[in-house]
Amino acid sequence: MKLVAVLNRYENSKEIDLYYMKAIKKFGAVPILINEDNLDLLEKCGGILLTGGDNKGTLDDYLIKYSFDNKIPLLGICQGMQSMALYNTNNNLVDVENHYKSNHLVTLKDSKLKSIIGKDKMLVNSYHQQQVLDSKEFKVTGRSSDNVIEAIEGKKIFFQIGVEWHPERMIEEKSS
Repeated sequence: MKLVAVLNRYENSKEIDLYYMKAIKKFGAVPILINEDNLDLLEKCGGILLTGGDNKGTLDDYLIKYSFDNKIPLLGICQGMQSMALYNTNNNLVDVENHYKSNHLVTLKDSKLKSIIGKDKMLVNSYHQQQVLDSKEFKVTGRSSDNVIEAIEGKKIFFQIGVEWHPERMIEEKSS
């Protein structure tokens, strides 16, 4: 069974968001919560998940660099995607309207994500109040109709995808 390192970031509460854990288990992997005290566990993991949350931390940069250096798949969700886009830059997040607790369409460019989804437009859920304006290390592969960056991907061959929405919260909808 494949182990997935999950950034141990509490998203807007003092409890781990169980949506991430349930989603990882549903797809046959085992989530391992990663923090500064157990980074040695990364060697056993076949992927890294940067979760949503309120703030980018130094651990975000460490995990992104680890993904680059070790060619380990990386998935960033919401704040995780923002951390990916801000990696190796001095850029900051800026406020965005009409994206918090809303559903909207995202248009995908030709990309790994588009091939996974199987279409160029999809309805997503949003919970973010800030956005990135560009990305240095990752290419932009999806935008909302109001031009907010909603998806990014690594420029290298291995899997690195960041999405601004919360797919882990959409699993229940897909299976019903």
